[in-house]
Amino acid sequence: METSIVLPFFILVIVFIYSIFVIVNAQNTITHALIQATDSLAMDAYLTENVSSYDTSDITTFWNSLTDMVLDIARMDNSEYFSSTTAATSSTVKKRFIGYLTGGDEDAAAKKLKSLSIVDGLDGISFQVTESDGNITVTISYKIQYPIDVLGLGKISMNQSITAKKWA
Repeated sequence: METSIVLPFFILVIVFIYSIFVIVNAQNTITHALIQATDSLAMDAYLTENVSSYDTSDITTFWNSLTDMVLDIARMDNSEYFSSTTAATSSTVKKRFIGYLTGGDEDAAAKKLKSLSIVDGLDGISFQVTESDGNITVTISYKIQYPIDVLGLGKISMNQSITAKKWA
């Protein structure tokens, strides 16, 4: 008799604790990739603004120094998931996020995010980037699904912002 009263309550508590672990794991994984992506974008902003790149459309321009030439040549071989020579945009942030989440594999990123209970996986995350006062701020919005959805109320909206100072 007592078991029939206590067992459902005990199972409910275990499921609740498991749900909290799922949410914390998802947030930690996403936050780590977001921090790495934002820091990487802050470094790219410095390189884009301060390194004189060779312009292939204008044959009369050259690098300002040997250092600029070496950095420019080194950046030519980098993956778009880890380096860019353009200003940060939401698509650049998304690629960088995928790079730090799964090494640049978009299908693996979508699967990983779905396994973390992110609603719609990679398509369910929106990326925004703003630059002001020498800082880059990346904001993402997404929803996490509880493992057990009671009455369709098991989605939590999340917004995370990371700010990094541009390298000087």
